[in-house]
Amino acid sequence: TSLPLPRPQRLRFSIGPEIGPEVERAKRHLDSLAADVDVHCFSHEGFGAGAGLQPEALVQVALQVAFYRAHGSLCATCEPTSLRGVLPGCTDLLRPPGPPCLALAQALEDPDAQPELQMALLREAVEAQNSRTREVLAGQGPERHLQGLRQAAIAAGEPLPEIFLDPAYAQATHFRLCTLQV
Repeated sequence: TSLPLPRPQRLRFSIGPEIGPEVERAKRHLDSLAADVDVHCFSHEGFGAGAGLQPEALVQVALQVAFYRAHGSLCATCEPTSLRGVLPGCTDLLRPPGPPCLALAQALEDPDAQPELQMALLREAVEAQNSRTREVLAGQGPERHLQGLRQAAIAAGEPLPEIFLDPAYAQATHFRLCTLQV
């Protein structure tokens, strides 16, 4: 249950004549942008906890498939994720599961692939994403542990562990796609 929150307090600002017109211009611009937004909401019974296809994971897998379709390959991707359950104020990076996403993307491109196989690969990729999400939210993701190792070496004046000097590490941490869900 949530606790009732106090009513927000209205803040009053004293805006001088030199900035007042700019604030009004910005307000009109923001209002015009807001007026140009269309929001369509819908509900689909095939997703959610009961169906096993979590919408958040499905969106991340779909982004991987879309990138594959646009570029012919997957890329280093991260989703910043709050660790508020284990480390308040900290975040970690959630990476999508590459092999299941690649298998799904390739099957969706294959005109001979059976829909049952495509659906099975979709479920496998979404479950792999769910599994990774649970791992990271529990504080068991590798990204912050690696960052801690790197920072500890720097703080101790030690040479960086060789993993950080490997070109593959540099490529794996050059994120071409960074996603964030609201």
